[in-house]
Amino acid sequence: MIYQAKNYDYLYGTQGFSDELLKNHFTLYEGYVKNVNTLAAQIAKWDREGKEKSPEYDECKRRFGWEFNGMRLHEYYFGNMKKNS
Repeated sequence: MIYQAKNYDYLYGTQGFSDELLKNHFTLYEGYVKNVNTLAAQIAKWDREGKEKSPEYDECKRRFGWEFNGMRLHEYYFGNMKKNS
């Protein structure tokens, strides 16, 4: 599965958050999405090659979990923000 970064630009101008802060967090979120896709592709490649019992594979899976959690938690956070509340 390939993940696409969601667009949260509508949150610019949210009271209590500077646009610079939001931009930094959106950039961080987009990095998580990119890394999730990169790691998922590498894991799938190693699965096809039968290399799922290597330290590199294990580290890739661990890193995938970290990146996926970062991506998903940002989506929950941004999804619960209300611009004019």
